[in-house]
Amino acid sequence: MRIVGLTGGISSGKSTVSNLFKAHDIPVVDADLVARDILKKGTGGWKKVVSAFGQGILQPDGEVDGPKLGQIVFSNLEKRQFLNRLLAPYISSGIFWEILKLWLKGFKVIVLDVPLSFEAKMDRWTKPVIVVWVDPETQLQRLMLRDRMMLETG
Repeated sequence: MRIVGLTGGISSGKSTVSNLFKAHDIPVVDADLVARDILKKGTGGWKKVVSAFGQGILQPDGEVDGPKLGQIVFSNLEKRQFLNRLLAPYISSGIFWEILKLWLKGFKVIVLDVPLSFEAKMDRWTKPVIVVWVDPETQLQRLMLRDRMMLETG
């Protein structure tokens, strides 16, 4: 079995490349989807995050409010690093199980889509690693379109 790494910055076109693999019946394990799954209400990841960040990060239905948690961790490097350390074992385990299920189904090539592959040291498990790159101007335009933002100048 070969595990191919797929990485790239925000709005670089990684989803487009990922969809090309899927269109050719090559499965993609998306680390972002795994991370969302481990934060579902009642899971081990959910319990750790609620214990660490409090009930204030929950929606009325008890699920983690992603944007609210994002505001907390993206405005504070220490809290972001703490969250990453807290969830890393759950994400790694979730990725492992997804790959195992695909391997058991007989897939010979699996793409592992991890946005921060090198930072998370996931690149050591993949060969080759495909890096999706786009020039900064195009990247900013795509991000602003995606999030419906305006660039503030001055």
